[in-house]
Amino acid sequence: MGTVDFQHLEEKFFLTLNELDKTVLTIPAFDLLKVENMNHLIDTYGTLIKAKERSAAAAFFISWYAGVCGAMQHMLYQGNVLLLDLSLSNLSVQLYVVDGYPLFSFKINEVRFIQISIMDWDEGEKKSLDSFYREQVTPIIQLLSQLAPINAIPLWGQIVNALYAQMEEELAEASDEESRTRIISFFKLLTHDVDASAFGLRNNPFNIKPNFIEHPNIPDQKMLVKTACCLAYCLDREFGYCYACPRLKEKDRALMRANGRC
Repeated sequence: MGTVDFQHLEEKFFLTLNELDKTVLTIPAFDLLKVENMNHLIDTYGTLIKAKERSAAAAFFISWYAGVCGAMQHMLYQGNVLLLDLSLSNLSVQLYVVDGYPLFSFKINEVRFIQISIMDWDEGEKKSLDSFYREQVTPIIQLLSQLAPINAIPLWGQIVNALYAQMEEELAEASDEESRTRIISFFKLLTHDVDASAFGLRNNPFNIKPNFIEHPNIPDQKMLVKTACCLAYCLDREFGYCYACPRLKEKDRALMRANGRC
């Protein structure tokens, strides 16, 4: 059945059972579906990170919320029959600052679980993912897309970036071939079996052809190009694009490697 390692969820996916002290803003996640609350969150966060555009604050927030999606995927990788309820109604968003840097934490309000049907395991997992994205994630992205404003595709891209990187990390840490096979199988379930309508799109945003580039620091190793730009350049114009940004050309990456700016 698998067990829930809450310490791991907190360290890797920004989930917590604790109510943090000295938060800048705490709000029930379900309330973010109200325009005034989402505006307040993005404007407050945008000010803290000195975002020049609301779209950058929206993208950065979704990159944090991707942790919740990663936790869902991780529980599936572990073979859990009982999935921790990560619905918006069971989470609170906590915005806080550590050493001048704003961070997000997602508090689990109540430890409760959703059971996957063991009679039809594959279909039960598919339904769990479909329901999670259709009812919890997609409404957040659609509202952010309207308010930022920013196209929904690059917002989804932040989650795609995080989950592809997570899969690679979990595969590297897997202790045996059975575990690696299970991880690949569950990721394929997300990328190929969840209908595009669950994401409010024409196509499943996770169903992409990965593009790999030369690793800047490890010889003979490849790294994944991001699906979407994280918009970090909107925070600091001197920062420019990340090494793995899809907007960069290969000649630009070669120059970054040569100058040690990766």
